[in-house]
Amino acid sequence: MRRCQDLAVERMTEVQVKRKAWYDKNAVRRKFQVGDQVLVLATSKPNKMAVQWTGHGVIESQLSDTNYIVKMANKNDKTQIYHVNLLKPYHQRPEKINLLISERKETPETESDELGIPYPTSDPNVYDFEEIIRDSALEERLSFSEIEELRKMLGRHQKVFSNEPGKTHLVEHDIELISNNPIRSKPYRTSQRQTEILQAEIKRMLDLKIIEIGQSDYTSPMILVEAVGREPRPCIDYRRLNSSIRNQYFPLPNIEENVECVSAAKFITAIDLAKGYWQIPLSKRAQRYAAFVTKFGTYVPLRMPFGLVNAPYFFSKLMLQVLENCEGFAVPYLDDTSCYPRLRARRI
Repeated sequence: MRRCQDLAVERMTEVQVKRKAWYDKNAVRRKFQVGDQVLVLATSKPNKMAVQWTGHGVIESQLSDTNYIVKMANKNDKTQIYHVNLLKPYHQRPEKINLLISERKETPETESDELGIPYPTSDPNVYDFEEIIRDSALEERLSFSEIEELRKMLGRHQKVFSNEPGKTHLVEHDIELISNNPIRSKPYRTSQRQTEILQAEIKRMLDLKIIEIGQSDYTSPMILVEAVGREPRPCIDYRRLNSSIRNQYFPLPNIEENVECVSAAKFITAIDLAKGYWQIPLSKRAQRYAAFVTKFGTYVPLRMPFGLVNAPYFFSKLMLQVLENCEGFAVPYLDDTSCYPRLRARRI
């Protein structure tokens, strides 16, 4: 029996050595320096049995070969000791320097006024024409001279083709309620990851002057809509407010009729508005009703937000007004417009 026990222990030791060598075959020794940025593997607040990478944090000091003191930026600069297996390097995304297309200075306002076409007012924003060529596969559809012609055209009309949403002077969206009872909702509970996404979106909207910090007796909660294969999209839950809004109606464009209009065209240009809803200002009354709340503050929208019951009809009405007298070569569907000039030379 003693001999059998010794053989079992010896065999177990051999197997352990082999398994460890196999497990550590692709292992990489982790070592951090003071000041390095790292992500921390921590438990998730909604589900304590799940873990997720959080951070980022900064290495304050090294206690041993395996233990580090990390200062987390989102925890009021508190420090905590973490094992090296709970850390991984955090690499910031490199900044991109976009190409600024600059042509001879002309006045797009004068050209647009001569054509009689209204357009939103907006500061020009930098865009990358090489990215447009790559994403749209223009080299497969247009010749070199046609691409250069398109480049010059975009350079002359930078104000119209800005990536930032403008502000139309044609209309102003208003909200009329059928009940005078204020609607107050509490903010939804969100995880740390969702909170960070919402905070980033709020900051972007504040920078674009789409919303402002304020107070209102009407508040709707903001939520984060997540779908498989798509980036998380912040939305405002206006279901309670929509039940009290007096409905308006305007016929939406018929997709089948639009397809029939453009089917005979050889060249079709699809134009997608930059945040079309955000280009429509709200009235003071609508700003009060459309206010939304998060767990880090209350905000008042200055432009028409997504989720309002009358928003699609109001936007379709605006697009027909913008494209008035252009029915022969342009058809809209919400914030997408298809242009199909009859003459080949006028497609650009």
